[in-house]
Amino acid sequence: MFNVFCRAIITVLLLVPASQAGTLTYAVTDESWVPYWIVEDERVSGILHEFMLALDERLPEALQASHPLPPLRTQKLFREGLLQIECCVSKSWRGSAEQAESSLWTVPVLEAEEILIFAPGRRFPYRHLEDLRGRSIATVRGYGYAGSEYFQRNDGADVRALIYRVAQGHSEAGILDRLEWRYLQHEGAQVQAPRWRVEEGPVINRSQLRLRLHPSLAERLAAFNAAVVALQRDGTLARIVARHAPQAHVAGEGEIR
Repeated sequence: MFNVFCRAIITVLLLVPASQAGTLTYAVTDESWVPYWIVEDERVSGILHEFMLALDERLPEALQASHPLPPLRTQKLFREGLLQIECCVSKSWRGSAEQAESSLWTVPVLEAEEILIFAPGRRFPYRHLEDLRGRSIATVRGYGYAGSEYFQRNDGADVRALIYRVAQGHSEAGILDRLEWRYLQHEGAQVQAPRWRVEEGPVINRSQLRLRLHPSLAERLAAFNAAVVALQRDGTLARIVARHAPQAHVAGEGEIR
């Protein structure tokens, strides 16, 4: 109970000065989503962390990160206006009526792609989500997946567990984010071991990730859009992505793959 109380006090101390000083506070959760958000012992890094730092330099407002908080807590604080920015999510992830009423959306920052992975030599034909019907697909517990109504989920605790299940033939395929896969290939020696070996398959879903702004920022939406586009056009965003996912391909303005 004492730790919960202290955490609440820290949150208030972080958020109250923002409104007094004209600073805008953006949400940081305590759950990593590599390489987009990497949270280790409350130290934050990753693509979207660096993007927000770069965005801060392009806007007159100061952008301040929140203390890493549970995801549901950040969404509650956003609805209450104590957090003004969420970076970066798909509209489909915030599709409830309550969230739609409290959301403004910028132009796309980048495009996330989900791909299939297979054990070597075990690839099956795929063109549409319906092609997954009846198959056992490795997934991460608690995550949502396009087409999940067709396939049998084989949940693991995290992405590494997902990859291992596929490599060992416990699932016919797995689904993971392309940049996450690039990051693990570059940073994770574990997935290079023979017993973890898998092959990359086709893209099965794309999600445009955008800044979600609180309705109180309606007059600033155009400025945010201009800043996002500027970071895409001058190559800043592409360089950030390349640092964390070196094999990633930049497809064009607003689309980084």
